[in-house]
Amino acid sequence: MKFRRIEANDINQADQLFQECLKDLLKREGFDDPSLWAEEVARLNQAVQKSFVDPLNHFYVAEKEKKLLGTIALQTPGKMLNAMVKVEPGELEVACVYVHPEHQRSGVGDFLFQQACRELKAIGKQKFYLDAGFTSSQQYWLAKLGEPFRLLEDYWVPGKPHMVWIKKVE
Repeated sequence: MKFRRIEANDINQADQLFQECLKDLLKREGFDDPSLWAEEVARLNQAVQKSFVDPLNHFYVAEKEKKLLGTIALQTPGKMLNAMVKVEPGELEVACVYVHPEHQRSGVGDFLFQQACRELKAIGKQKFYLDAGFTSSQQYWLAKLGEPFRLLEDYWVPGKPHMVWIKKVE
């Protein structure tokens, strides 16, 4: 498996990956609202485009045999995260972590996260922010990172919290 920055010729394949991941995720999470799917795909595609022009935003892919298996980004924290916690200037958020449904639970997510942490170290970052709103994402990050720094109860709807981690780069 190869870890690399996203390239312009990856855009169509990345968009397809986002669509398949989100259709699967929203189905598993019990969401029926198609506008949520479309908004999230558009947000991810914007993050990809921003990485081409903003040197503070890095978008990466995991690739095997010219097929994109997953994505991860290191980016300036967005409005949503800034509204939840006090973000220190210059720090980055680990975001846009998506693994194609056919490759989930095969180590791709761990590979992406390990490589992203190496990148954070390489650019001199001591910590990172990460947030998760989907239950399955929260379960993954709880197992990997432990308890969140901040738990926002009933954030989305009653019984659906949002979690934020602030972690040292290891």
